[in-house]
Amino acid sequence: MKKLYYILWAGVLLGACQKSSVDKKEEGVIHYKETVSINDVPPASLTFFDVTDSRCPEGANCLIAGFVQVDVSLDGVTTDGRITNHLKMCIGCGDIIPDSLDYSFAGQEYRFILKSILPLTRPVGEVKKSDYAISLDIKKK
Repeated sequence: MKKLYYILWAGVLLGACQKSSVDKKEEGVIHYKETVSINDVPPASLTFFDVTDSRCPEGANCLIAGFVQVDVSLDGVTTDGRITNHLKMCIGCGDIIPDSLDYSFAGQEYRFILKSILPLTRPVGEVKKSDYAISLDIKKK
């Protein structure tokens, strides 16, 4: 009987634990126009939907390095219905547009950290948006 009590108690403790990170994808990369789930209850998802790349092309001599800005869409459901919010993050923008932010969405607090944008350097010539992917670290607070 004592063993059963300990097993039940361990199950309650494990069930009460909340994850501090979000299960997106194993490789942690989100491709252009791809949607990933960031929360089950309440349901919420994130879509990488736009990119602006002004970085200096490979092999060119530029006065400034440039920046890459990405736009992501958060979609979720609350007691008030479906909600959608847009976030902008940027690498190389300084304080104007951050590369990480804390954000409250659908009753949950998140920390979004834009780690990198693929391709890591801007290729020479025209680049299609579908060639881009982002490495985004998402943590529940």
